[in-house]
Amino acid sequence: MPEFLNKNMPYHGVTPHLVPFLPYIEKTDDSPLDGAWRPADSLSRPIDVAVIEGWLGECDGSHWCHSQSRKQRSKPAWVVDVKRRCVVAYKKGEYVALSYVWGPNCDTGSICLVKGNLEQLRQVGGLDKVGGLPRTIADAVRLVGELGVGYLWVDRLCIVQDDLKEKGRQLVGMAGIYEGAYFTLVAAQSADASGPLSSRPLQRSRKGSWWGALLTLAPGVGLIGKRKEEGDMPWRRPVNNREVMNSHSIDLLRTVWFQRGWTFQEYLFSRRRVVFHNNTVNWECLCVSLHEHQQRLSYIPTNKLLFSRLDHWPSFHRFARLSALFAPRFLTFAEDVHDAFSGAGNHFAATFPGGLISGLPGGCFFDAALLWQPYSPMEKRHPSNQVRMGEEVLPSWSWLTYRGNVQSESWAAGWSYLATSQHEGGWQVFPTVHWEHSETKDSPRYPASSLETRTHIPDSEDWKESDGHYTHPSIPDTVFSRPIPLPRPHQPQPAVAQRSRYLHCTSKHTTWTLHPKAYHAFAGNCAILALLDQSGNLAGHLRLNTSESDIRHHIPTNPVDLIELSRGQVELQPQSPGSAQTEKEERLDMLQRDLSFPFPVPLMEELKARKAKEKELVLHPLADVFDEWSLPLWPEARNKSVYEFYNVMWIKWLDEGETVAERVAVGRIEKGAWEGRETVVRAVIIA
Repeated sequence: MPEFLNKNMPYHGVTPHLVPFLPYIEKTDDSPLDGAWRPADSLSRPIDVAVIEGWLGECDGSHWCHSQSRKQRSKPAWVVDVKRRCVVAYKKGEYVALSYVWGPNCDTGSICLVKGNLEQLRQVGGLDKVGGLPRTIADAVRLVGELGVGYLWVDRLCIVQDDLKEKGRQLVGMAGIYEGAYFTLVAAQSADASGPLSSRPLQRSRKGSWWGALLTLAPGVGLIGKRKEEGDMPWRRPVNNREVMNSHSIDLLRTVWFQRGWTFQEYLFSRRRVVFHNNTVNWECLCVSLHEHQQRLSYIPTNKLLFSRLDHWPSFHRFARLSALFAPRFLTFAEDVHDAFSGAGNHFAATFPGGLISGLPGGCFFDAALLWQPYSPMEKRHPSNQVRMGEEVLPSWSWLTYRGNVQSESWAAGWSYLATSQHEGGWQVFPTVHWEHSETKDSPRYPASSLETRTHIPDSEDWKESDGHYTHPSIPDTVFSRPIPLPRPHQPQPAVAQRSRYLHCTSKHTTWTLHPKAYHAFAGNCAILALLDQSGNLAGHLRLNTSESDIRHHIPTNPVDLIELSRGQVELQPQSPGSAQTEKEERLDMLQRDLSFPFPVPLMEELKARKAKEKELVLHPLADVFDEWSLPLWPEARNKSVYEFYNVMWIKWLDEGETVAERVAVGRIEKGAWEGRETVVRAVIIA
């Protein structure tokens, strides 16, 4: 189950730490539901265009979402003139950006802007003369014209598809195009562009809102229809607007549109959105979210205003959450993954002083960034036949190379500088290896990491210290446990996310023996392999990108190659008695049910019998990340106030000379066990 769809969590299955990054739910309110509401169960009931006009007018007049002054980073080259029905060069004026799913059904027989038809499409009525306009785009053109906006921007008609230079510039500037739009029209109803904007007709009401004449449902349960996800559960009339928007949020998460890689930045950077999906239409801006039956449009939850899902300072916490939401998305061409993430990637490259290197924050954040882990087995993205061998940038050490559920908490060491309660854990990483990156094996190398754990912070950056905590005037609402390097306020040229295939380092290398049995991670669906020291005792672990059932009969019997990544430590502060007892009971129950754990039979029998002297497990906010703490073989003597270890990477050599390797897994080994082992320092290239 994806991290953002945990059925045991609030917000209708959405984990709380991801709430700010998901549609609708943090910008709605608990006001009572208007009595005329009913689900869109009849496809014959029209969607009122006047409702959308009301949303736009209310936001234009009362909010600051669109009117605030800002410097648009990039602009469209071409737009569709919806009145003259042709393509024109964009100079100025309001335009609507369309976010939709292109889909394989529109690759042939549908119109696209290319060099050969540019002049024809620039003529008045050019869209009608060329023909073959996909249904979604045709509906969008009509709606935008009905709303009185002059231009529509849609990629297939506003980017010259066979002009590689212009296409490259437009792809890089895609985030700015959506950010600068009057609003974004999200077409999530259909699985591709051949479908309609909505399965319900769109029309303008003449006498007030059409919903006013709808039959009011009686309070309680109304048997109107059944949702496939709910089995035999009947529709229940929502109590308030929050329940409606929470339900719509989950519906949107399940659409093909939300699962596509390209729509990630389109949604992320759009300031105002009119969203069509599941036979309804909703509104979301930076201030509020609304559904089509909500009559009180002026309510704004001012205590929850969200300027953006992005910060202007190096927020590793936000980077991890957004990356976790992007990673499961699909791409037709795997090599497009960097372009699809470029909007967020370029933003993070500008806010992290070390930039962004193939999806990982660089500089003093790079060592923590390398420690990413899968929550469940992730599928590797393989380049298409359009890319020549060796030209793809899909390195094994980057999470961008894999599609699936990356565990954002595995990056927790990256935001150890935050002092607020929701970021507790005390996990710190200390660099021991200098990393460099390059596009090819022989091309120039550039620093990826910084050996300084805490980069010197000039006094001019105005950090203020109080009771061991730090604040900065440019980030007044965030408390830090230590100062961090901030981006320069006036950079001559915005940083761009870099794409490198190779990592270079000189690191300690040795071989280790694996226990012959695999086990499940306490949290997640990946296999965990135990690392044994020379005496056969548990010394550490590795989390694999595969399931326990797939690896149990294929565990290597020969020693595996490990290299040192960094040194780490974590404070083992106690939890509250209630949460600690609950976690202990859950973990002991799991241990008794799972026969795949690598520990002796007598110990298993002792656990199964629930004898009086039960093993004391490590209880910690990061227990779901530190897999070794769940092992019954983990001695109580090691449960000290501070757990010290080395982060290691299991590598597989790709060449006979053992100079180039790929990542297999990442894990930890106890400090004493690693330092007590004889190692060899060698140069390694990771592809």
